[in-house]
Amino acid sequence: MTATGIKEVKTGVAAAFPSTNPADVIIGMYHAIATSHAQNGAWLMNRNTLSVIRQWKDGEGRYLVLDPITAGGVLTLLGRPIVEMPDMDDIGAGKFPILFGDLSGYRIIDRVGLSTLRDPYSLATKGQVRFHARKRVGADVTHPDRFVKLKVAA
Repeated sequence: MTATGIKEVKTGVAAAFPSTNPADVIIGMYHAIATSHAQNGAWLMNRNTLSVIRQWKDGEGRYLVLDPITAGGVLTLLGRPIVEMPDMDDIGAGKFPILFGDLSGYRIIDRVGLSTLRDPYSLATKGQVRFHARKRVGADVTHPDRFVKLKVAA
């Protein structure tokens, strides 16, 4: 969440969502990025935040987060999938609990080569050989315009 250039939408209420129409903040996030990216977007949040969002209802008493109608389907919010990310922040003052965006704007880079080390000595008494492997990878936001993050007011 530290990538520069990612838009922020603020809750306007300290350490929480607004008590009236909290979903307005989420709708604002959806419309804060270009249509082409929103149509390919996904919601990222942790389990605790998802629990709060799943309890929201519209004026007719219908839940805003829709359960999948088929086995193995995904939860959706505003027609876009929700991905549970354990490393995301909980809802709290100054935190970023929700990210929405087109994940094609994020890249995982694999460094060429995998280094391995064969260790025939550590487990020799058991008749086994131990292998140590190491691979370097990195990742970063390459197109910050494809994302928007929610900032909870302090």
